[in-house]
Amino acid sequence: MREALFSILAQDILEGPFCDLYAGTGSVAFEALSRGAPRAIAVERDRVALECLKRSSEDLKATDRLEIVPLDAGRFSRPPVHAVVFADPPFAAIHEGLLDRCLALVRPGGVAVLQWPSDRPVQWPDHVEVRRYGSSQLVMVRKPEAA
Repeated sequence: MREALFSILAQDILEGPFCDLYAGTGSVAFEALSRGAPRAIAVERDRVALECLKRSSEDLKATDRLEIVPLDAGRFSRPPVHAVVFADPPFAAIHEGLLDRCLALVRPGGVAVLQWPSDRPVQWPDHVEVRRYGSSQLVMVRKPEAA
């Protein structure tokens, strides 16, 4: 699914900061950097995952391009400057309002992407694109350009 995600977002990745909410060990943020994202933000609260993120950032010499934010992703707030916001929360804690929360962090023309469990069907609005990959779905919406 990660390969599909980055194929879909190839051009968007290059356009600005990439935000990885519920980053875990940071594999998605590191992948975004390796594919040309100018910067990435990894938001994670778990201490073990944060240590792994920090070590990997140092090992990959990415400390100047990766910002690690030790915070619950649900509390993360920034101005809408990100080209892409990706959220892969624990499925047990996921809620429908999360897509809107991600969209609030995206700049005009940017994309919010939510990984959603396939066994929890939702009637998304028409402007939301959904792609299914086994037990998960990528739910994507592009924020309209500013008028």
